[in-house]
Amino acid sequence: MRVRFWGVRGSTPTPQKENMSFGGNTSCIEVRTDSNEILIFDGGTGIRLLGKELEQEFGSEPIRAHIFFSHFHLDHIQGVPFFRPLYNPKNHFTFYFAGRRDANLVMDALAGMMANPYFPVDMSKLPCAREYVDLVEGTFSVADTKILVLPLNHPQGCVGYRIMQNGKVLSYCTDVEHGSDWSDKNLRILSKDADFFIVDSQYTPEELPEHAGWGHSSWKQAIETAMESNVKRIALYHHDPYHEDAMVEEILANAMKMFPNVIAAREGLEVTL
Repeated sequence: MRVRFWGVRGSTPTPQKENMSFGGNTSCIEVRTDSNEILIFDGGTGIRLLGKELEQEFGSEPIRAHIFFSHFHLDHIQGVPFFRPLYNPKNHFTFYFAGRRDANLVMDALAGMMANPYFPVDMSKLPCAREYVDLVEGTFSVADTKILVLPLNHPQGCVGYRIMQNGKVLSYCTDVEHGSDWSDKNLRILSKDADFFIVDSQYTPEELPEHAGWGHSSWKQAIETAMESNVKRIALYHHDPYHEDAMVEEILANAMKMFPNVIAAREGLEVTL
């Protein structure tokens, strides 16, 4: 599997020169399986650039991809209306949602931000072929992978994903707050023995107390989870909008003292498992 980061910022886009090294787009990663199936996780503003890249790659050929959402807070869906492949009738996308009992509610969540008066194009008018899949907790097969989905502690709900293929494991756990036994257990299950663990690390330990209930972790909690779960490599993810490049570099340096095989996610970075 290959993983590419298209958006690594949390909460809100931060288009400023002080963030150019790590990037200011919100959450979106692309996974290419061993047979080149396309899995996309979250549709923050980073998905716009991914769409541009896919159009260049496929040219006049149709694009097929599977798009998974961790939850529906704005920073994880706000790029969807600007994902240009949606406007090509040749293309086909399957949207996956978890934690919702009715797929229609999920469609409404996405369609709502494209409804009048927020956006000029109604989602129902998009010309591409679309399917909507409502996931339940557990393991399922998609493309040529097996994926485990489990809920995590975050306001209004969130899920983490464990993507498994040919003996390799990628864990994607953005937006999670520690301290709930059920969620902490799920986080360990999702990350156990993972080859690559992409995880919420929005705050410093010093910032964490003033953000109780906001649904996020500190980089130190992320590292501690990785160590408990025997993770091989970790990517600190969902950088706080107030953490400029210098701050992220400082966080990374401190994290490496605890766990040397750690990186801070940055836009454009590609990792092969």
